[in-house]
Amino acid sequence: MLKTKIGIAVLVLIFLGVMYKFLVNQEGVDQTYLLPSGFEGCVVIHYNVDGAKPLKIENNEIVYKVPESGILYTSSPSDFGWVNEKHSGAYQLRAFYVDEKGEKIEELPQEKIRFGANGASQEEGKPEKHYFYQIFGSEEIENKGCPVLSL
Repeated sequence: MLKTKIGIAVLVLIFLGVMYKFLVNQEGVDQTYLLPSGFEGCVVIHYNVDGAKPLKIENNEIVYKVPESGILYTSSPSDFGWVNEKHSGAYQLRAFYVDEKGEKIEELPQEKIRFGANGASQEEGKPEKHYFYQIFGSEEIENKGCPVLSL
């Protein structure tokens, strides 16, 4: 009888530990931006765009290949890669300058990775458009803000 109670208690503890790991202590995915060499300014990611390529998570990382314009379009939802509805759980945010072939040539220091935010806009009678923007560069660049460009 005592062995049964101990066995049940161990199973309950294991179950609670697994639930804690999956529901409370979840790690987010890393996010890496590959920027054209010398890029400074705003990267805007437009979500839920019909016909655009979906984002991918590979090796617990989302890689954003940023064009010269700084504007990315994806068919993925705006909460792609998020741990839960309230928190992205982003684990590590990094950015690299890349050459014309897409090869990394320099990692941006963390102080050059500036403010980023989610947002949405809606025109009357049209569906809501979701976006995220991330600013890269100096404090002066950040102070200029980020004009969110329409689709």
